[in-house]
Amino acid sequence: MQKFTVFSIILSLVVVLTIADVLFNDYLNTDSSAPGVVTTETPPPVDTVDTTPITDTSAPLTLPQTDSTTTTDQPVQLQEDSPSSLTEDLFKTAGFESPTLKNAVFSGLVFEFLGFTDQGEATVYQWNLFSGPAFVGSIYEIKYSTDTGGFQGYLNLRDEAKTLTDLGTVNEANNYGDASFYFNHKSKVNTVHLLIRSGANLYGFEYAQTYHESMKNVFDSLKTLQ
Repeated sequence: MQKFTVFSIILSLVVVLTIADVLFNDYLNTDSSAPGVVTTETPPPVDTVDTTPITDTSAPLTLPQTDSTTTTDQPVQLQEDSPSSLTEDLFKTAGFESPTLKNAVFSGLVFEFLGFTDQGEATVYQWNLFSGPAFVGSIYEIKYSTDTGGFQGYLNLRDEAKTLTDLGTVNEANNYGDASFYFNHKSKVNTVHLLIRSGANLYGFEYAQTYHESMKNVFDSLKTLQ
C-alpha cells in the first residue's frame, strides 16, 4: 500500500510537470517579445512637376491694316470745266522775257508750308515760272465756285499763316485784289510770299525779290481776269 502511494505521487508529479511544460511553451509562443512579421508602410508616391515649357500654339494677333495716306498727300485733280486764268501771255505783258509756265504737282501745301484743306471745294493749279532759262518762282491759282468760298478760303490760309510764328510773320497789307497778305519768312528773306484774293479766286506768288517790279504788273492785271 505504501508503494502504491509513492507510485501515485510520482505519477501525479509527472502529469503536473508535463502539463506545466505544455502550458509554459504555449505562453512563450504568444509572448509579445517574440519576433513576428514586420510590415512597413510604403509612403505615397510624390507628384512630379512637369518642367517642359508650354508652347503657345494660338495664332498671333494680327492688327488691322490702316491706310496712312491722307488727303493732303494726294495731288489735287485739275478740273477741265474750271480753266486757269493765268497764261504765259499775261506774264509776257507784265515784262517777263520769254516766260514759261511749267505744271507742278500740288502737294497740299501753299508755299510748301501753308496747309490747304479745301481740295473738295476748289480747283488748284500750280506752276513753276521761268523767264527765259531763269527760274522765277512758284505760282498758285485756287479757284472756288463762289466769292463766298474764295473769301473763306483766304481767311483760312491767313489765319493758319498767323500760327506759324516760328517761320515768320503775316503782313496783311491789302495792296492787291480784294484782299492780300505777305508772309515775311524769317529764313527766306530774299523770297516774296504773297497771297491775293480776287473774287472767287486765290493767287499765291512765291518768287525772288528781284522780280518784284514785274510781278506788280501781274497783280494789277488780276482784276481783269474775272
